[in-house]
Amino acid sequence: MTVFTPSAEDTTAWNHARTVLDFNARANFGGGRLTTGFTPDPWTFPLTAGGGRNPVNVTDLGIRDSLSGEPCGRSFVTRRPDFHFNFTAGTTFPLLRFYVLTQSNSDATLVINEPGGRWRCNDDHHREGWGNNLMPTIDFANPPAGRYDIWVGTYDASSHNPAKLHVTELDTNHP
Repeated sequence: MTVFTPSAEDTTAWNHARTVLDFNARANFGGGRLTTGFTPDPWTFPLTAGGGRNPVNVTDLGIRDSLSGEPCGRSFVTRRPDFHFNFTAGTTFPLLRFYVLTQSNSDATLVINEPGGRWRCNDDHHREGWGNNLMPTIDFANPPAGRYDIWVGTYDASSHNPAKLHVTELDTNHP
């Protein structure tokens, strides 16, 4: 796999995204502290996916995923993050995975401002045997400690989509 090296344009876009998506605002659905080895695993958090009354389309921000380098696609989110998590890393679990399941099978999206200010995004997981491929998944290998700001959006501008965010360190947990 080719390692993505961000350009000056990427850094500028990431910084701009942090002014539009207010990562310091109070999270819509809360958050907390996660320490490697947390139980239960997965942690599950209820939410409403989508951009609310004044959605932001992440495509308009021009950001690219910090791992793959792929442009972040269509994703309608709120300006405020849905969750903030402060993660204390360890060496026991080399994986931190965030994934979303919607009750209505709406096409959910996931955008994460990771520790250090880089961005990750996913619309569809594209993994064989994982059920509904419209559900997003973002994995962090050897996850860094720090704050993860999370937006759960939708591919369309709908705003009433009951969903659950799952956080796991186990590769067997997925959508």
